[in-house]
Amino acid sequence: MKIIKYLKEFSLSQKILCLIMAVFGCVFYTTFIANHYYFRTYAFDYAVYNFTFWDFAHFHSSIIPCYHVFMNTGMTFLQNHFTFIFIYLIPVYWMLNWLTGSYTLMIIQVTLILWSAWNLYKLIRLKTNDDWLAVISVLYYFLLQGHYSSFTADCNICTMAFCLVTPFLFYFESKKYVASSILLVLLFFAREDISLYFIFIFSTLIAWHWKEKKIVRYCIAGMLSSIICFILTFKVFIPMCETSDAHYVLFQYSALGKNPLEAFLYIINHPINTFKLLYTNPLPDHTIDGVKMEFYMVYFISGGFLLLLRPQYFIWFIPLIAQKMFNDSPIRWSILWYYGDPVTTMLPISVFLITSVFKIKWIRYSIAALVCALALYITWYKADIHNRALVWGDTVKENIFDPKFFHPDYNAAKIHADLKLIPPDAKICASESILPHLSQRKYPYEFPDVEDAEYIAVFTFKNNYMMSDSAYSKTVNKYINNPSWKIIANDPPFLLMKKDE
Repeated sequence: MKIIKYLKEFSLSQKILCLIMAVFGCVFYTTFIANHYYFRTYAFDYAVYNFTFWDFAHFHSSIIPCYHVFMNTGMTFLQNHFTFIFIYLIPVYWMLNWLTGSYTLMIIQVTLILWSAWNLYKLIRLKTNDDWLAVISVLYYFLLQGHYSSFTADCNICTMAFCLVTPFLFYFESKKYVASSILLVLLFFAREDISLYFIFIFSTLIAWHWKEKKIVRYCIAGMLSSIICFILTFKVFIPMCETSDAHYVLFQYSALGKNPLEAFLYIINHPINTFKLLYTNPLPDHTIDGVKMEFYMVYFISGGFLLLLRPQYFIWFIPLIAQKMFNDSPIRWSILWYYGDPVTTMLPISVFLITSVFKIKWIRYSIAALVCALALYITWYKADIHNRALVWGDTVKENIFDPKFFHPDYNAAKIHADLKLIPPDAKICASESILPHLSQRKYPYEFPDVEDAEYIAVFTFKNNYMMSDSAYSKTVNKYINNPSWKIIANDPPFLLMKKDE
């Protein structure tokens, strides 16, 4: 009753904001949780994340078991990504994980997305003194295509880290410098490349406040801190985590150089070639020639065209775009997975602060409505796999309105019941979509890396993207016909086998 009484005191715009947050919160929670329940999450990255979350919560930094075969080495999570984000979340593990299990990280991620949206509302209202414009900015935020493509990637530290950027900006603009400084430090260690982004974020903040000397000094201090942190991360912290057989492998910019310093020197010495890499395909496969341009068009049509009115907002997009387009992997150039999440964070701030410069209200709100309509159209249009420049799987995970979303070709409830036959401390080998449910333990392996597993849980259809159909089926049959393994649950296409003692 107190909540209802409290809501009655809200203005109409605030009630609309609550409705928007509630509707999209339900959509996001449902989509993430249902994808996991229906075995549509992946060993890479969600099983790895769940293992690491469990491992850190027990104050270890162990070698990730499911990396053994496919990466040909033992590797801890910090050797793959220099991030403390799971360390930050240890208290949440002990508060929730007993109840929510392998769903915990997804619940955390959606909660952070909602928190980012709430802080977007507060930031736009603070900067524009326009409550309705702030509400519409939240709607726009939720309509952007990148949020839905990120469903495909399950949970990701990039998504979670960028959810902290909007709160940082709100606290900074509110002159709450202690809170913003704490968030800044957390962000620096949330992902190894975040400090690079903040060099450009502080540059944009200087453009906002260039007449306010005190704030400019804070921004310069922030830029220097970002530069120092970036250098320390790649020159000190990452090398400290490396071993002779486990090196940091996520600097994948061979067109620029082997490390950040080589890349920086190449950009300085070859500016024309560097610029061309932003929109051309350097690979021999011409079927992917349009992938980069598709990304630009999606976000240009979705409201990015307004940046032409205030070019200063291009500044904080420079590292976001460069990191995408200079990468060796075409999927990183694309609109797929979580690779648009940094843009979905920064674009609503830019678009609605630019929109606020129009003093005539009907023009301002018409532009706000237009960019929302365009964002919705682009998201709907790109939900069809045939309308994408790069095809990677299907789009069921992104769309709860797809007829197959709640109706997979197997009985998920029976499979979950079968998985309960596995003791929580047993050594387990599971196929790609099953392993994320079983990875919060000391020894989770991905099939066919059986190692010393006591149980094997697999789908009989191909469920390992690194194997061919025939190789996968042959390996499954090998264990079915092995007298050392006994089938204890058979709910096609799922099999659970136990090793005879």
